[in-house]
Amino acid sequence: MEIHKLLQRQIKKHLTVEQLNNQDFEAFINSVNESYYSFERDKDLLEHAFTVSEEEYHQINSDLKKEYALKQKSISNLYTSIEELDSNYNVIGDNEKEDLLYVTNYIGKQINERKNIEKKLHQTVELLKALLEHLRSGILVVDNYGKILFINQYFCEMRKIGLTPQKLVGSDHSRIFHESKVLFKNQDQYLERVDAIVKENTLVIGELLETVDNCFFERDYIPIFIEEEAIGHLWKFRDVTEKTQYQNLLKQSEEFNRIIMNSSFNAIITVDAHGKITFWNKQAETIFGWNREEVIGETLIKKIIPSNDLGAYMKSMEHYVKTVTEDNLSAQLEIETVNKFGVRFPVELSVVPLEQNGERFFCSFIRDISERKENETRLRFQEEKYRNIIANMNLGLLEVDINETVQFANNSFASMSGYEISELIGKRPADLFVFGENIKAIEEKMALRKKGLSDVYQIPIKNKRGELRWWAIGGAPNYDDNGNLTGSIGIHLDITAQKELELELQSQKLKALEASKAKEVFLANMSHEMRTPLNAIIGFIRELNREPLTEKQNSCVENCKIASKHLLDIINNILDISKIEAGEIALENKDFILKDSLDKVIRVMKPIAKQKGLRLSFFMDEKIQPVVIGDALRVEQVLFNLIGNALKFTQKGKIILSCKLEEETPSGQKLHLTISDTGVGMDQAFTKKIFSKFTQEDRAVTRKFGGTGLGMAITKELVNLMNGEIDVESTRDVGTTIHIRVLFPKGNIINAVKEDREINVDINGVRILLVEDNPINRLVAINSLNYFNAVVTEACDGNEALEILKNPEFDIVLMDVQMPGMDGIEATKKIRNQLKLNIPIIAVTANAFKSEIDKCKEAGMNDYVTKPFEESVLIETIAKYTLNNFSGEKSHFFNTVDHPSEKGYDLTNIKILSRGNEDFVKKMIRIFITQMTETLQKIDMAFEAGNLPEVSRLIHKVKPSIESVGITAIIDDVKTLELIAKENNNTPLDCEHLYANIKKHLLPIIKELKQELGME
Repeated sequence: MEIHKLLQRQIKKHLTVEQLNNQDFEAFINSVNESYYSFERDKDLLEHAFTVSEEEYHQINSDLKKEYALKQKSISNLYTSIEELDSNYNVIGDNEKEDLLYVTNYIGKQINERKNIEKKLHQTVELLKALLEHLRSGILVVDNYGKILFINQYFCEMRKIGLTPQKLVGSDHSRIFHESKVLFKNQDQYLERVDAIVKENTLVIGELLETVDNCFFERDYIPIFIEEEAIGHLWKFRDVTEKTQYQNLLKQSEEFNRIIMNSSFNAIITVDAHGKITFWNKQAETIFGWNREEVIGETLIKKIIPSNDLGAYMKSMEHYVKTVTEDNLSAQLEIETVNKFGVRFPVELSVVPLEQNGERFFCSFIRDISERKENETRLRFQEEKYRNIIANMNLGLLEVDINETVQFANNSFASMSGYEISELIGKRPADLFVFGENIKAIEEKMALRKKGLSDVYQIPIKNKRGELRWWAIGGAPNYDDNGNLTGSIGIHLDITAQKELELELQSQKLKALEASKAKEVFLANMSHEMRTPLNAIIGFIRELNREPLTEKQNSCVENCKIASKHLLDIINNILDISKIEAGEIALENKDFILKDSLDKVIRVMKPIAKQKGLRLSFFMDEKIQPVVIGDALRVEQVLFNLIGNALKFTQKGKIILSCKLEEETPSGQKLHLTISDTGVGMDQAFTKKIFSKFTQEDRAVTRKFGGTGLGMAITKELVNLMNGEIDVESTRDVGTTIHIRVLFPKGNIINAVKEDREINVDINGVRILLVEDNPINRLVAINSLNYFNAVVTEACDGNEALEILKNPEFDIVLMDVQMPGMDGIEATKKIRNQLKLNIPIIAVTANAFKSEIDKCKEAGMNDYVTKPFEESVLIETIAKYTLNNFSGEKSHFFNTVDHPSEKGYDLTNIKILSRGNEDFVKKMIRIFITQMTETLQKIDMAFEAGNLPEVSRLIHKVKPSIESVGITAIIDDVKTLELIAKENNNTPLDCEHLYANIKKHLLPIIKELKQELGME
């Protein structure tokens, strides 16, 4: 163990070696040594503690000094606060100033007083807010930063603000003005003015604002200053709609009164109690010549009364002023006045006394009656003049009272009736002149007069001598000056001569109508008589042409054929012109493709042109609407006539058909069609007569070219029916140009359907009942029908036909109309009504008049064919009504009758092609089902891609299949969809609508055909 240095010195100084080696003493030394160390440690610790305590003392002392300085500063600040709070703070003594507790209590007292003041101030503010809240004005208070300090509910209601005032306080006020600008007219000016007012920050009072719903607000802007410092502003809005409207009405009323006063036809002059002029309107200036400035303040009667009458008028005016009462206010005086230029003239004067603010004045209404006085003089003269005219005019004048008793009759009436005037007065005209059923007619006229009605009528009468005469009478009620009915006045004219002429004209009209009817009957009979043998001639020529002939025989047959065709054309032309004259031709108005019609004409006429070595060309303006509305067949007939004439009269050169757009309107196009040729031409004089019936230029032309002279007349009439114009330009040996101008309404391509479907004319095995009295015509018809392998049964008249049809084993009836015994009309009615048969009946008639055709249809016939019939027309008509109902001895599947109206398809065409092969039919149906299913999917994809040309291509691909299966219900839609999808001019919606209808029909049919074949 280490011995403490101080202890070592003590041991060396006071102890021996023996003592140090003693073990007992060694323990003592160790204890003392430990004590030394302990003391030293305590000493170090005490010294350290003293050192720390001294540093802390210095720090505390420093902190106390700082705290004292802060206390002094706080006391100084308190003094400053006291000075601001209380100007009497100097009453505090110096001793109290050092007393912080005293100062604190003093400040607390001042703060309590300030709180009381603030409480009272808050109460004042709340009172002010309550007052502003309940004002019937919109109030908005805003600080300098645009924040809302106060807004009342009425302001919110006026501005239609959905938020409460409490939620708006503290928000930006500009938002309110921007959102509410829509309430006011001139929104941009409204906001600009708000910004300008705020920027100027000056007082604005009474600005008027008008809202879009015709209300009016008055706006005030009040800037708020405290000690000349702007701290915000106040907006005040008042609803002054009623006030403004009242002021406007007041202004309008004042303006209206002023306008009335100045627009009055009377001079309006007001004078005061002394007779001085206070008001002088424009009419007064016009009547008297003085303007307003010249007369105001002048004495009225001195201005307008002639000087020599002035004294009397002065006395009269003084008397009037003193004695005027309400009873004589409306009294009108006629006096003579003078104008500025000294001209005297009469006036009508009315004076009305008025009082205002205790003062009496007079308003004078003065009318210049110079013209009236002149008119009265002229009227007296005219009355005398007309009195003499009435007494002596050729028209009979009769005046009766309410009881129909004569009060006045002029000389002319006395002459017409045969009575003297004295004999008429007091009598009833009906008793003197009217007889028989006419008495009731006169009573009806009397009833009309009592109702205040006038009219003109004709009636037969007997005069005094008992002669029958016709009078035209114009009757009218007669009234007195108070509008009371006093009787009636009649003007009478003897129209006996005119009436006799009228009756004669009616008789002649009846004769003309009978003649026209006889003409129609004659033409009908002649048509029948001519067409019947002509039918036989053409029919036998046709049969002969089918036989093997020599070249000479062929030539003879061809000439006969040409001659018969020419004769038929003549008959057709005569009938056409007769139909036009009888008004039996009515044009259709259907959508059609004009270019197709023109192409058809060119296509038919081109071989004829080529045969003659002529060039036939055609031009059509691209601007022309593709589809127009009209009668396509009649348009083609006109062009066939005109181009036929051009080909007939042209030996070399060319014929040109041109169609150009001349004028376009929103609903139609005026087209200009020209047919030009390089033919023989004609003289200019003849062009004016070319449209007359049976007219040709000279006999040489007739001999060389033939013709009846009816073609151009028919063409002219058809163009007229189209509301068009046609004219001719021609030069001899140069050529002719025909001009046609027609306005066609624009059509819709969706409604236009090309009639291009070929008709199946295979009538093999069709059972036909032929009813015809003429054996030759029966033979002609039987030969034609047998040629097409039809089964024909003959009947000579209607009675025989009825007997045969009691066993109905026929597919169709061909019925002649004119037959001895029972004709075709009566026979058809009995077939329909008695036998109850729905078998198709086709009229075969030589009478092509509309009246005859209408009779056929009314009797129950389905269609008609005119004699002499075109074989192709007859066969097509038979096929049209029989193929869908054809049946024969074949297999069950083949014999199934397919009615489109029931099944939606018709397999007749496929069955005919199969010639009885049922497997062929089934195979064709399977191909149809497969092709249609795949194509419909492809069309759906094309529509999704918006590829309309692809839609058109696919539709075109399946169109023949749809036609072959006989799905007639959609064939028009299929053709239309193909056309408009190809042109790609219509909206996809049009195409989609058509396709939806097509698909709607096809899917059930495909399903039904699958079931028919056992595929499902």
